[in-house]
Amino acid sequence: MQDNNSKQTHQSRLAALLPMAAAVALASMSPLQAAAETLEERVARLEAALAEEKEAKQSATDYSFGGYIKLDVIASDYSGGDRATAGVGDDFFVPSTIPIGGDSGDVYTDVHAKHSRIWFKTSTQTDAGTISTHLEMDFGVNQAGDERISNSAANRLRHAFIKWQYDENSSLLAGQSWSTFFNVGTLPDIIDFVGPVGTIFERQPQLRWTHGLAGGNSFMLALENPSTGLYGQAGSSAGGSNFDNNAMPDVVLRYNGSAGDLSYSASVVAREIAYKQTFTDSNSATVEGDESTIGYGLALAGTWKLGQDDIRFQLNAGNALGRYMGLQSFRDGVIEDNGDIELIDQMGGYIAYRHPWSPKWRSSLVLSASSADNPDTVAATTPKSYQSVHANLLYSPVAALTLGAELIHGEKTIEGDVNGDDSGELDRLQFSVKYVF
Repeated sequence: MQDNNSKQTHQSRLAALLPMAAAVALASMSPLQAAAETLEERVARLEAALAEEKEAKQSATDYSFGGYIKLDVIASDYSGGDRATAGVGDDFFVPSTIPIGGDSGDVYTDVHAKHSRIWFKTSTQTDAGTISTHLEMDFGVNQAGDERISNSAANRLRHAFIKWQYDENSSLLAGQSWSTFFNVGTLPDIIDFVGPVGTIFERQPQLRWTHGLAGGNSFMLALENPSTGLYGQAGSSAGGSNFDNNAMPDVVLRYNGSAGDLSYSASVVAREIAYKQTFTDSNSATVEGDESTIGYGLALAGTWKLGQDDIRFQLNAGNALGRYMGLQSFRDGVIEDNGDIELIDQMGGYIAYRHPWSPKWRSSLVLSASSADNPDTVAATTPKSYQSVHANLLYSPVAALTLGAELIHGEKTIEGDVNGDDSGELDRLQFSVKYVF
């Protein structure tokens, strides 16, 4: 009995001690558990911070701003009559504005800073690729004041586009920029705003896909804003004009390639040439003009480096170059007497030689021509050919600052004559100061 009592007493003591042991054990474990929980929290906070940092880096946007200030001093002499007052041809060389049939006039001098420009860009890295934007404006063409007091000029949109580089080799551009048909990198190094009569020159809204190929080459496909320019048929009331009756966008294909020191592009544009207009034909009959046809243009452009020198060129041809070449020196076609459209075969181009005399001095010589095979029925004043020469001397004491002088000679020839003259000439001396920031 005593053993049983002792056993029961021992068991009772153990039972009494168990809660105390458990409490001691729990008390001894709590610091470890607290440390473990603290470590887990720290890891979680660190992971969250890294995720936020990664997200911030992926969505961070870089901003940049720039442009240039440019002053032009232009002295012009027209052989075929006085210039148009406050015309766009006073600010830069516009071949179609050369007058014909008048007396040789005096020398006219114009000074302006309208071609100064500013641009704003962004670039954002995202999970879907790099998204960049470009917004640019200058003050050319739009006259907002007069030369007596304010010399004001309204700002105008040059570029406004989004570019999505969605993988290493491919991108999508949406907005207004240089036409894909125009290789702007081959423009001559001159101080006139546009340049030779035979150049392609166009900015417009578009949707462009670019795909990189091996060797740094690339392929482009674009749908661009359409517009039609037509001459009116002689003997009818169909006036030559610009029309906005196109259903199909201009479609451009372009290949950019290189071979040694030669970089080049080959482009083709397919265009719908369309108009809608009511007019009276030569027999006094009313014609409901509502026509369209398809035309094309071809362009080959490039730059060939010869050590420090280079040769730049363009060769353009087609039956619908129209507004794409020489600032619409020629229109796309003619409205025939029955309302049909007859397209006009055209061609043009230039060759430019650039030579650095020293690290700070350089010159360019540019020869250019363009022509149109107009039908016999066009008006006598319809242009049939243009020629131009540019020669300059440029000085850059630092890379951002350029001072220059340029001689320009331009000639315009028409199908018939005005007062016995079938051509007119422009001789121009232009000085420029330009600082890029």
